[in-house]
Amino acid sequence: MAHPTNMQKSLVIIACLLITFSMGSLHAFSTLIENIEVQISVGRMASSLVYSTAIVNVTIAVFFGHIIYRRLSSLSIIGLIAILPIIGIFIVNTESWIGWIAGYGIFFGLASGLGYGFSLYAVSKITPKEKLGLALGSVTASYAFGALIFSLLYPIFIDQFNFKVGYSIGVILISTLALVALILFLSSKIQLTANSAEKHKIQSSNPGFIRLWFGYYFGVFAGLLAIGHAVPIIKTVGGSATIAITSITLMSFGSGLAGIYSGFLADRFGCKNPLILILITSAFSLAILSIFIDIKLTLFLIILVATLYGAIIAIYPTLVAKLFGLEKSAWAYGRIFTAWGFAGLTAPSIAGFFYDYSDNYSASLLLAAILSTLAAIIIWRLPSKA
Repeated sequence: MAHPTNMQKSLVIIACLLITFSMGSLHAFSTLIENIEVQISVGRMASSLVYSTAIVNVTIAVFFGHIIYRRLSSLSIIGLIAILPIIGIFIVNTESWIGWIAGYGIFFGLASGLGYGFSLYAVSKITPKEKLGLALGSVTASYAFGALIFSLLYPIFIDQFNFKVGYSIGVILISTLALVALILFLSSKIQLTANSAEKHKIQSSNPGFIRLWFGYYFGVFAGLLAIGHAVPIIKTVGGSATIAITSITLMSFGSGLAGIYSGFLADRFGCKNPLILILITSAFSLAILSIFIDIKLTLFLIILVATLYGAIIAIYPTLVAKLFGLEKSAWAYGRIFTAWGFAGLTAPSIAGFFYDYSDNYSASLLLAAILSTLAAIIIWRLPSKA
């Protein structure tokens, strides 16, 4: 790849920010779940499986992303990202549970994961190492902001029309943004190339790889638990539904801002020390949440935990790139990212199990605090170059 100009780089970065913003809308699912249940006459467990399926497919897309980046052109990949959610509209409009599993969980999930993973890959290819943290942090932050904005837009579209039409309008807007990104990428005239002959000799049994995987799983467990159970956690300490919804908005906003700022910190101080501080702060906050029952304190701390989660997921791609090198980072991060997918499936379920057993969230919050502490210890043991 020839050395691109600053203008060409800017076009690619803007395109990637648009892609992650639009594909982050997948995580505005909580604004759709009740309407899905009414439309297809299912309970909360069945409707939740739609989102769980999406999480699995996001993980699959990131895991196999390095193969797709080698075999398809950048424009083909972005075109696929734009088309898959549109195909999903026709499938979910069959108004069946299987239709939502396939259209939202599989097609939209794969598009979201492909968009997120490709954007990290593309930005890392054109960004100098000294600015990599801020660039990758911004990509991750844009993903979070997409979830925030579409959690506000979907209810407006649904109120103005109806659920079926409102959802379709939202997805058409999402795909339109991806198509704008395609035009920007085309205008940049940058050709991203991956070395197809490259042999990744890092084994998943490598002790450093295993540490990174468990560090990520333990680290994001708390944030995914807090996000997945924010409403009931707040209600158990006396908060109203309105307060809970407002808190979710602030959690998403904080997570997005943290992504940008943590990227700056990673460039300035490296990844290791900021991550340790973030994880210790998260553990301390969770421990307090598990002990004290106070609405104001709970609101502050649960927003803080979600914000710190945004910082963790923003720093980790840069951490992986530093430890494995840019050429192998897409391959390595795809495998380490499975920790996020596993946490997304297990954290809310474990919290639900403890709640059913004890009728409160103290045990699950304490477990999350312990896991955050373990994550900090794991990161502390990483090489100094991190």
